[in-house]
Amino acid sequence: MKNGIGLLAEAVAERRRQLNLTLDQVKEAGGPSDVTTGKIEKALIADPSARTLRRLDVGLRWVDGSAARVLTGGLAVPAEEIPSVRMARPNAVGADADSVTLSLAVVNDLSDIAKLYERAAAAVKDEQVAGELRDINERLDLLVDRIMRAWLTAQLEQKTTEPSPLRGDPMIEMLLGDYLNRTPEPPTEEDADELQYLRWLTGRAGELDSATEQRFVAKWQSRQERTR
Repeated sequence: MKNGIGLLAEAVAERRRQLNLTLDQVKEAGGPSDVTTGKIEKALIADPSARTLRRLDVGLRWVDGSAARVLTGGLAVPAEEIPSVRMARPNAVGADADSVTLSLAVVNDLSDIAKLYERAAAAVKDEQVAGELRDINERLDLLVDRIMRAWLTAQLEQKTTEPSPLRGDPMIEMLLGDYLNRTPEPPTEEDADELQYLRWLTGRAGELDSATEQRFVAKWQSRQERTR
């Protein structure tokens, strides 16, 4: 019986054959380097990073989290098999006088659009134009990231019954996927604080000073009171 690394090696090689892509073409599509993908197909990387797994999903046109699922015995899901690639219906967006409510389907649409934009921008040969497109893409990614982070935080706050971090909850792990394993630099102090609060809710914040801990507890209590 193959272990996770063996299953991933087999799945990556098979998907690449299915798409008729060379190692270099996988890289050009947003995947890992040709050397890294080649080593994965030979089961020579014992512990691929979260970033490498995400790039495999992009380069091989898998649904987000597929490569990570294969490592734990699950199946990779080709993007073309998922109906969610269709745009969310108009009623997935709500609004009142001073706010807009987006369903998760809309957030997923935004994420898909950001990825498509990134792929298109990567194919542009003019360096000046490519640089401008990368800058726009980074801003779009930041917007999607903030929306996704807010949604995840709200889901976690609803599941907590006391002001202490959640640990080891299977539902939490499913909701988060590999979101917290990403390592982008938060662009502002507010982004960094919100990300740290999200980590705190899941027990992944590490050692916090007492002032920060008390502030996070107060934030949690305030949001609990608003939802009663």
